[in-house]
Amino acid sequence: MSRPRWLEELDRLVESRTQVYLYGNTKDLAYYPCAGEGEVPWTLGSLRSALFERFRDPSLGYEIVAAYNLLDGMVFADDLEEARMGGLFDQVQQEADREVKRSSSRAPRAHRVEDPFHHALGLIHRCLSNREHPCVFVVENASQLLGSPTHLPQNERMIFLQLLKSAREAQMASAMRGGLKSPRQNLLLLECDKLTDLPPWLYLNNPFAGAVEVQPPRTAERRLFLDRYLGGVDEELLDLTDGMTYRDLMSIRTVSRRPENNGLKSRELVDFYRYGRRESHWESVRWDRLAEAESHLARRVLGQSPAVSAVADVLRRARLHLSGVQHSSRTRPRGVLFFAGPTGVGKTELAKAVAELVFSSEEACVRFDMSEFSQAHADQRLLGAPPGYVGYEEGGQLTNRLKANPFCVLLFDEIEKAHPSILDKFLQILEDGRMTDGRGQTVYFSESILIFTSNAGIYRLDPVTGRPQIDPVTGRPIPTIDPTDDLDYETVRTRVLEGVQSYFKHYLGRPELLNRIGQNIVVFDFIRPSVMRSILESKVLPSIRNQVRELWKVQVDFAPAVVDLLMAEAMQDVGSGARGVGNLCEAAVVNPLARHLFRLKVEQGGLEGRRVAVAGVIPSRDGTGPRYELHLEGAPPPA
Repeated sequence: MSRPRWLEELDRLVESRTQVYLYGNTKDLAYYPCAGEGEVPWTLGSLRSALFERFRDPSLGYEIVAAYNLLDGMVFADDLEEARMGGLFDQVQQEADREVKRSSSRAPRAHRVEDPFHHALGLIHRCLSNREHPCVFVVENASQLLGSPTHLPQNERMIFLQLLKSAREAQMASAMRGGLKSPRQNLLLLECDKLTDLPPWLYLNNPFAGAVEVQPPRTAERRLFLDRYLGGVDEELLDLTDGMTYRDLMSIRTVSRRPENNGLKSRELVDFYRYGRRESHWESVRWDRLAEAESHLARRVLGQSPAVSAVADVLRRARLHLSGVQHSSRTRPRGVLFFAGPTGVGKTELAKAVAELVFSSEEACVRFDMSEFSQAHADQRLLGAPPGYVGYEEGGQLTNRLKANPFCVLLFDEIEKAHPSILDKFLQILEDGRMTDGRGQTVYFSESILIFTSNAGIYRLDPVTGRPQIDPVTGRPIPTIDPTDDLDYETVRTRVLEGVQSYFKHYLGRPELLNRIGQNIVVFDFIRPSVMRSILESKVLPSIRNQVRELWKVQVDFAPAVVDLLMAEAMQDVGSGARGVGNLCEAAVVNPLARHLFRLKVEQGGLEGRRVAVAGVIPSRDGTGPRYELHLEGAPPPA
């Protein structure tokens, strides 16, 4: 296998640069080739060890290879170099002392901050300017040398000005290569977490400087690691470890060697490392429950058979580990669904039903109201602030919840209200199934189901604001589909799909988001009159009856005429869906029932054991608002 990409890029830059900045996965272990006869052996070690091994290669001709950090001071590749460096330090120090004497007689010297690091940089600078001994210095943990890269105090500014000066004045030194002397560029390397941790003026428009990103191991490098340290290459394990660091791979190796984990499959091994459990929650989902998923889901969500069937297919596919098998990645979420349709038709309820069916609890449905993330900086609340910003140590709401329970349904409600920059974050989640928060910790979405809900395509949008246009007469959004029209489901589905695609492709300019969702856009139908009656008869009124009985031991009965009267009221606002039915019942049934129960409590001293038979509901006739009265059985209608 060829050398790691970052080493190849480093070899390219050292021919023409005097300073190189190494950033990215620098705190991880490095898997690098070392010198030897025959086939090149590979070694796992620190980044410093990898750099030492590279620059000690006799073919390069470097005589001094050293690293410096504030804790260890100067560390050399071997003792001979340290002795050689001691002589060179003495030489440059003597030259510096002579320069001080000459300059002190001519003009006063500017004040210099002589802390240990500044002093070491001065000596490194003079060594880099020598022409006799080729040398390489590595400054480690450069990100920790300053507070803010854009607001440097005087002492920090002096440090990086010294680095800038070193880049300009580093010389070519004579190196012995193959028995002949040839010039070799003295070199300074800076290791940092991110390139932006350094002052921009240090590397921007600087022809002496170059940058190399140290990335997590690629497929070929992981293959080599698995072959050597785990005794063979498992293609599934190779895919599941995509994006992991070498430290992660070493931890998986340690987990695999525990006696209790003997015989674990690749996915089980990775799950145990990620989540601390040998068996995925998905493995405990009963097959018969998913075989009859449509009936389980339809008991909670009425009148949405096409949507229920589409969701059931996704769940069965997820249980069989077939999600995303058409792609090479095996780390994508178990399922991705995009619920589109009118308000109040059961989109959120179906997400909760999925959580109850698969994970045995509605609490496994974690809901995020995306209208709360309408500002550009709101992604910090969701995924965590970057290092150095206030609150970054707290992590993000999404990443924290996922780390606490990776086996869940993640519901992103009204996704069209989120800021477009937040939508970009979902591209990586949908593609790779992972995200790194502000603390640098990676969370995985490979065991979760992602559900997006949206009202896009239902209302006519303003071409400027992107918000629904408001009818000046009714004060309500103008629908693209009138729920009072007698349209079949296929017509509704076609128009909603066209609206969703137009919104994301043309208004938001995010067609790639829809591409990653694929054919998993589930369109919900309007609540039809027959379904609305079923909701009243089987859900809303029984819920009122049961809760009154449990709380106050009062038996409430509703006559069939109550449903007829409520249906007549509900049909005046079909567009509000089942949520509108619930709001109507609160005003027309719960409020007058509460007034009646209060009268019974005050006038007759108790409620337990009583029966309230509701024969009808009577709307107010005085035009003061939605106030209703109950018509009780055996009592004259209210005046």
